[in-house]
Amino acid sequence: MITHKRQYILLIITFLVGGLLLSCNSERKFAAGFVDKKINRSALVFFPEFLFKTNQKTFLLDSLGVTDETQFDSVLMANSKFLQYLNDSLFIANYAFGFTKELSAFGFSVFDEHKVAEFMEVDSNAFVINIAQIELEETIYTQRDESLIYNTYYSHDQDLEAVYVNSWIEINQMNVHGEKPSVYFATALITDDFEGDFSYDLFTGRINYVYNIDSLEKASLYEYAYQLGRTYAGYTYDFLLNTYLDKTVPKAER
Repeated sequence: MITHKRQYILLIITFLVGGLLLSCNSERKFAAGFVDKKINRSALVFFPEFLFKTNQKTFLLDSLGVTDETQFDSVLMANSKFLQYLNDSLFIANYAFGFTKELSAFGFSVFDEHKVAEFMEVDSNAFVINIAQIELEETIYTQRDESLIYNTYYSHDQDLEAVYVNSWIEINQMNVHGEKPSVYFATALITDDFEGDFSYDLFTGRINYVYNIDSLEKASLYEYAYQLGRTYAGYTYDFLLNTYLDKTVPKAER
C-alpha cells in the first residue's frame, strides 16, 4: 500500500541544514548567543518580479503534430495544465509572505526593497538575502508501488501531475570585508494526492490494483508557495547559525 500525500518533497538542497550537532559546550554556548532574540539582526530580502515557467511534457508535441522547434515553447505553455493559468505575482507574494513571516519569527528585523535606505543604517548583524530566481517546471511524476503477495512480486506505476519549484538564493553578510555572496539552489516537488493498494480477488484469483487520486489544483500551488517560503527561511536561519559557529568556535573546541 502506498499513500502519496500532496506535500512538498525537498529533493535537492545545498544548504547546510538539519540537526545541528553541537558536540561541545563551546558550540552550545555560542549557538545560544546567536539565537538570543535580544540581539538585533536585520535582513534585507529581495524577491523576483516574475517566474520562469517550463512545461516539460514534451510528449505533447508528438500528439499535437508540432514539428517547428520555434513553436515548441509556446505550444507547450498553451497546453500546460497549471503554468498558463498561474499568476506570477500571487505565487511570489505568497512565497515572500511565508519567507518574511518565518524569518521574523526567528527574531530578524526584515526589510524589503522599499526600505533599503533604512537597512543601510544598520551597523552590524545585517544580511542581504536575494531570492534571485524561482522556476516552475510542470511534468509527470511516476510513483511506483510494490508488494510481495503469496511469494509473488507485484508492482504498479502511477503517473501523477507534478510541478517542481526551483529556487536560487543568494546570501551575503553586510559590513564584512572580503565577504562574497553565497548562492544556493533548492528544488521541491508537489504532486497529485495518491493512495493505492493491491487487492486479491477471491473469485478470480487475480491481483488488482485499486487507487484513488485527488488531483492537484492551482490553489494548492499558491498554498505551496507560502509553505516553501517558510521552509526556506528556516533553512536560511540554520545556514546562518552554522556559518556563525564556524567563525566563532575555535577549531580546538569543536
